[in-house]
Amino acid sequence: MDIWSDFVCGHCYVGQHRISTALAGLGASGSLRVRWRSFELDPRPADQRPTGDLYDYLARFNGSREAGRAAMQRISVTAAAEGLEFHPDIARPGNTANAHRLVHLAAEYGLQRTLVDRLYRAYWVEGRPIADPDTLVALALEVGLPAERASDVLSGSEFAEDVAADEQMAAAFGVGGVPTIVAGGRWRIAGTEPVAVLCGILEQILADRAREGAR
Repeated sequence: MDIWSDFVCGHCYVGQHRISTALAGLGASGSLRVRWRSFELDPRPADQRPTGDLYDYLARFNGSREAGRAAMQRISVTAAAEGLEFHPDIARPGNTANAHRLVHLAAEYGLQRTLVDRLYRAYWVEGRPIADPDTLVALALEVGLPAERASDVLSGSEFAEDVAADEQMAAAFGVGGVPTIVAGGRWRIAGTEPVAVLCGILEQILADRAREGAR
């Protein structure tokens, strides 16, 4: 099962919580292999980005600061209903390519999901600059990644091709927005579906796979 998302996406933050809850709800039957895939909503480098706060940034996508603020308020209501902290006023927008590269490193240590969760919390709850390499190394160390290895990755271009490959794969599957789940190469699911819906879909995927394995 492949999950495309981006850390600066509020819907993805809520979706990550719902996906994690649904996966946990599968219990022992949840034998799905999950891979978090890269998707950059805004791949522009820092020198091509506007200065200002999150709402200045969102104006590019929503038409105005006010529209961006309204969008964040709607997500805030949803997040609160899920029991999630969500503080968009302190979020610090930035390029997420390095964060995505670090997630590919985390896959080598079986820590993808742990790092993904930590990155969302760092951005949406703590207001930390996840475009900053020093911040990323500190977060990597927190979740159990070797700091030296993380620093080496971020100081070079390792996993950049993997990020690009994920985004090309997303295009091939018709993934135009996030969060999106693709399972078995044929199920395409919005990651913002309610937990009960996600659980039902995942159970169906497991049942289909069991039937195919029995043939």
